[in-house]
Amino acid sequence: MKINLTHRDFITTPDIAPPELIDFYFEYDTQKKLIKKTSGIYSSNGYFLNNFYTSLIYKGNKVTVEEFSSLATHIVFKNTNYYTLNNKNQIIIREIPDTQHNDRYKKYLYKYDNNKLIEITTTLPNRPYDINKPYYSYVLTYSEKLYYDSNGNLSKTEYYEQHDGVNVGNKIIRTFEDYDTSYNPTKRLFLLEEYFYRSLSNNNFRKYTKNTYGEFNNLISFSTTSLGFTYDSSGNIIIN
Repeated sequence: MKINLTHRDFITTPDIAPPELIDFYFEYDTQKKLIKKTSGIYSSNGYFLNNFYTSLIYKGNKVTVEEFSSLATHIVFKNTNYYTLNNKNQIIIREIPDTQHNDRYKKYLYKYDNNKLIEITTTLPNRPYDINKPYYSYVLTYSEKLYYDSNGNLSKTEYYEQHDGVNVGNKIIRTFEDYDTSYNPTKRLFLLEEYFYRSLSNNNFRKYTKNTYGEFNNLISFSTTSLGFTYDSSGNIIIN
C-alpha cells in the first residue's frame, strides 16, 4: 500500500484500507488545525490526480466538514457534518443533517472523564413519536461506551440500539489490540470519521475486530483486520 502524505502525517483506517494507488495529502492552518484532506489516484503517466477532497472550515468552536469532487462528471455527496468543540479541542456535539428526510437528522453527544471519551449518545430529535404506531412508539437512541487499557489506549467499544433508553439486542462490539509503543501520528485527524477511533489512543493498534449482533444476540457479521507498520530503531512509526 503506497501512501504519500504532507506534513509527515500518518493514515490508516480501521474499517477500510485504501487501494494501493490512492494517496492522501493533508493541509493545516497556522494553528496546526487540519483544514483539508486531498485524495486521488496516479494516472498511467505518473501524474497525481487530486480529484477528491474533504474540507474543514472553522468558525469559533464550530467546524463544518464536507466532501467535494473536482470532476464535473463525478458527483460526490457532501456528507456534511457539523462539529462543536470544547475548550480542550474535543468534540462535544456532532450533527449530521439529512436534507431529504428531516426525521433522519442525527445528533451525537460526547461524554468525557479525565479527558478520555467514555460515551457517545446518538439521538434522532426529529423522529416522530406515536404510541399508536409500533415503529414510532418509543424514543430511538444509540449508546456507544468506550474502554481503555492502562496505557491510555482504546481497547473496546460497545454500541447498542436503545428504545426509551434501554439497550435492545442490536449491537456492535469493536476491539482494538496489539498496540505498539510508538507515538500516535493520527491525533490531529480526529475530525475525519474514518480515523476517529485511532486518534483516541496514545499508541497505534495493529489488530481491529468488529462484531455485529442482531436482536436475539445472534452474530450477523464478523471482520478482523491486521495492520503492519514500519518502525525506526527507537520503535516509532516511519512516515513515508
